Amino acid sequence: MAQLVMVALAAGGALMQAHATAKAKLRESEAYIDAKNRTMAATTHDIAELQREKEIMHSRALALAAFQGGGVDDPGVVKILGDLNAEGEYRIMATLWAGQNEAEGLLFRADEAKREASSAKQAGIFNALTAGVSTYAWSGGFGAGSTALPSSGLAPGAAPAAVSSGSLT
Repeated sequence: MAQLVMVALAAGGALMQAHATAKAKLRESEAYIDAKNRTMAATTHDIAELQREKEIMHSRALALAAFQGGGVDDPGVVKILGDLNAEGEYRIMATLWAGQNEAEGLLFRADEAKREASSAKQAGIFNALTAGVSTYAWSGGFGAGSTALPSSGLAPGAAPAAVSSGSLT
């Protein structure tokens, strides 16, 4: 009966440790997902600000052209407005790419943490089984002579002749 209690304690300890590790990895995964969501929110805010700046630059360029007597259809003004628009779009797209790239990295880390949680659960089951078998064997559960090596020919606890006589050669 004592053997079964020891086996249950060893296996239960391994399972509890695996459960705690898996739970920690799932919390880590959730933290990465939260960070991804915050990154995308910040990126969306940055894009909105860049869009606003682009519109302000476009409006200012139109006002300056009108102040200097140039028309909106003047080729120089059209080129400047087109260049300003292209620069604004480039900045918006670069910001979007950077935000999405960072968010994808965080999402990958979240998925990796979930895989680690699953692996921890599987390892816990294996560790529980091996801890149970090892504890059972250690407590003499597989028979009287199970602790000696089969090829040694020695009884459990007996020392080789060279060691017992004091000669190590």
